[in-house]
Amino acid sequence: MAFFLAFLVLITIFVPMVELSQLGRLALSLMFVLTLIFGSFATIQDRILTYSVVAVAISTLAVDLVAEFNPAHSSSALEMIVKLACLSILIFMTLKQTLRPGPVTVYRVMGGIAGYLLIGFTWSIAYQLVIHLAPNAIHFNVPLADIPARQPTHLIYFSFITLTTVGYGDAYPVHPAARSLAMAEALIGQLYIATLIASLVGMAMQTKSARADVGPNVWSPANEPSSQPIENGHG
Repeated sequence: MAFFLAFLVLITIFVPMVELSQLGRLALSLMFVLTLIFGSFATIQDRILTYSVVAVAISTLAVDLVAEFNPAHSSSALEMIVKLACLSILIFMTLKQTLRPGPVTVYRVMGGIAGYLLIGFTWSIAYQLVIHLAPNAIHFNVPLADIPARQPTHLIYFSFITLTTVGYGDAYPVHPAARSLAMAEALIGQLYIATLIASLVGMAMQTKSARADVGPNVWSPANEPSSQPIENGHG
C-alpha cells in the first residue's frame, strides 16, 4: 500500500510541476503501470483479476512506447477506455478494502487517501478521452498543442482543481461532455471526503464501544475464584 500511495503522489502532485519531454512522458507511462501493479497487489484479493489488470497495464505501456517512437501512431480512444476500466477496478477495490468493517488503522487511512488521488487521476484520463474526441472540449488560457499525447499533466492539474472545487479560472470545460464530467467530479470530490470521514469515525466509535463491552469480561487473576478452602469460622 505504501508503494501504491507513493506512486500516486508522484503522478498527481509532482508530475504536473514540469513540462514533459519524450523521456518524461515515458516515465509517466511507466509510473502509471507501476501504480496499477502495486495497487492491484495491495487491494485486489482475486488472483486472476489481479494478474488481468497487471497484464492490461503492461500492454498499455507497450502502446505508449509505440506512440512515442512512431509519430504516425497516436493514443487511441480504446487505449484510454482500457485505462479507465483498470483505474475504475482499482478505485472500487481500494474503497472496498478501506471501508470494510474493522478497526481504523494507518493502512486504512492510506487507502482512503489513495482512493481520493485515484479518483482525480481517473478523471484526468476521462478528460483526455473527451479531448481526443473533441479537441476544444476544455479551454486553457495558455494555448496547448496536442494535449492528450503531449502534455497530459495539464489535464491532471485541471482534474484536481475540479475535484477540490478550487477553480482558479485558468481552465474551464466548454464541451457539454466535459462540463458533465467536471460537475460529476466536483460532486464526488465533496461527497467522498464527507463519506470517508464519517465512515472512519463510525468505525473508530464502533471499535471503541466493542472494546468497552468486552473489557469487564477479560480474564484477570482478581476475577478467578479462590482455590483456598473456605474457613468455617470455628478457628
